[in-house]
Amino acid sequence: MTSWGSAAVSFDGVRGPAALVAPMPVERVFTRAERLHSGKGRTLQHWAGRLAAKYAVLRLLTVQEDEHSLGEVEILPRPSPICGSGAACLHGHPPAVQLRGTLWTRVRPERRVGVSISHAASLAVAVALESARLPGDGDEGRTCDEGRTCDEDRTRAGKGALR
Repeated sequence: MTSWGSAAVSFDGVRGPAALVAPMPVERVFTRAERLHSGKGRTLQHWAGRLAAKYAVLRLLTVQEDEHSLGEVEILPRPSPICGSGAACLHGHPPAVQLRGTLWTRVRPERRVGVSISHAASLAVAVALESARLPGDGDEGRTCDEGRTCDEDRTRAGKGALR
């Protein structure tokens, strides 16, 4: 794993999310929750920002960038103390990273992955960083399979220490 990852996604002249990720299928690149959230009248810049964040996370984790690995990274807004879950937030809610499948095993239990996303008229950029887990983070940045905790998954897989 590197200490950071970054990505830029141009959406100049792109007509929709399908064209943004072509030839990969939208259903494989974006999770159901991401598609539902981005489909609520969001502009293409939000789709592009989410895609840039996924690429940045994969580069941080030094994972091959394909439709399968992109689909294992979920980027959704996280309610913050400043902007409650039902409140309109002037600068948007900070993005939260959820890792699915085996990607969560690439982050040590005491660490987390965070992203920052920005966009302009036709370009979205994102930076992903690994940092210490903060109080209250819970399993943010990691989603373990079948409702088990990450420690239970790691033990069941016989992985011991995470990479």
